Amino acid sequence: MREATAEAAEGAATGEVARHLLMIGGAREVPRNCLRAAPGLRITVICRQEVESKVWDRENLHRLVILDRAAGREEWLAIARAVHEHDRIDAIVNFTESDADKTGYLAEQLGLRCYSERTAHWVTDKHLMRARLVETGVDDTPAEKVFGADELAKAAANLGYPVICKPAGGIGSRGISKLTSPADVPHAFTWSTEGTEGLDADELIVEPFHQGREFSVECLSEAGRHFVAGITQKSTDQESFVEVGHLVPAPLPAAEEAAVADTVRRMLDALEVRDGATHTEVILTGNGVRIIETHLRYGGDRIPNMLAAATGIDIQKLWARQAVGHSITAEAEEAMERHRSGEHADFAAIRYRCADRRGVFAAVHGIEDARRMPGVAEVATVAGIGQRIGDLTGSLARLAFAWALGATPEEAAERARAAVDSLTFDLDDEPLDFDDEPLGLDDEPGCRP
Repeated sequence: MREATAEAAEGAATGEVARHLLMIGGAREVPRNCLRAAPGLRITVICRQEVESKVWDRENLHRLVILDRAAGREEWLAIARAVHEHDRIDAIVNFTESDADKTGYLAEQLGLRCYSERTAHWVTDKHLMRARLVETGVDDTPAEKVFGADELAKAAANLGYPVICKPAGGIGSRGISKLTSPADVPHAFTWSTEGTEGLDADELIVEPFHQGREFSVECLSEAGRHFVAGITQKSTDQESFVEVGHLVPAPLPAAEEAAVADTVRRMLDALEVRDGATHTEVILTGNGVRIIETHLRYGGDRIPNMLAAATGIDIQKLWARQAVGHSITAEAEEAMERHRSGEHADFAAIRYRCADRRGVFAAVHGIEDARRMPGVAEVATVAGIGQRIGDLTGSLARLAFAWALGATPEEAAERARAAVDSLTFDLDDEPLDFDDEPLGLDDEPGCRP
């Protein structure tokens, strides 16, 4: 199987374009980029019921297979093999957060170029990631798994307050709790446990709370070479840890930018990431760069769109081209050099509005006027009409966003803020004891075009 995988990787690296792509999970509009990169491409999608709504452009798919959450990896493999025997699969890709472990497993069994199952486990289980980064000397932040409030209290005491408790497989800023004393344990344990709803695992981890400036890093990797396409400055609500704004590219001094990029590259090497896009969150502390987590996908919150508009580096299109067999090294280097030279060097900022009370989202006013404001590229709602709005528990609890371009970081941020602040919202009253709808996996704000 290793020989088959090596042959597949070699074929892709030499520009052999795929004729049949196996895509795992729902990828919204991404298949369009794959079809542009490989005209005549056949796409087979295998996904779980939970992400079926994120499978767009179905008229362009050759086949779509939807599986129950309970389906094990052997069932996935049996279906993939049946497809492969009937219609040879040339490449495999997963542009999302869902079922990364199955993606790595299928790739290994079918001899296709992709990340390994081991890499998928390291990345999607934050406890395993911590252990790997400690083992390889990239980041010595400790972490402990906890299975009850008593274990949480013990782990917090061992690590020393303040600490963070969060789902080991969490996404979308869900279930993150900061504990500053033993008095915080009961609420934190309940909050973090509720954040595991709908995830593949219900385990929690505890780790030290790192104080500093937060950034995310978009990388493209090819054959083990990691291109840092962009560093994003993040604004986070300090109570819920939900992100409420971003600025691309982050206006960092050269030394700090180099430190962030170097740490992320060493992390990707340690996790044995060789190809594809990654989204990594870091904190720049007084003691250096600390890894929060990483993902085998590009970032959400319109970060790829803003990165492309501000710098000309389009990680969505580049990854799609790599997925179907093109080498992207030269294209990535050229785009990054144009940005460094100042040929394409703007800033983009996004700002979110959150509800100030609970209720049912009834209407939004002023979107068209906001879209006509200077520099504004997009204004859209996150919540849907009729959706029950609760506390700021995760990314989907935000109401709306606007992002804009500017010649300076300040101009971009002010334009985005002015646009989203100009919106007004109608919330109908709702009894305080309602249960929020469970959030979906891998959700990205904004309406389908």
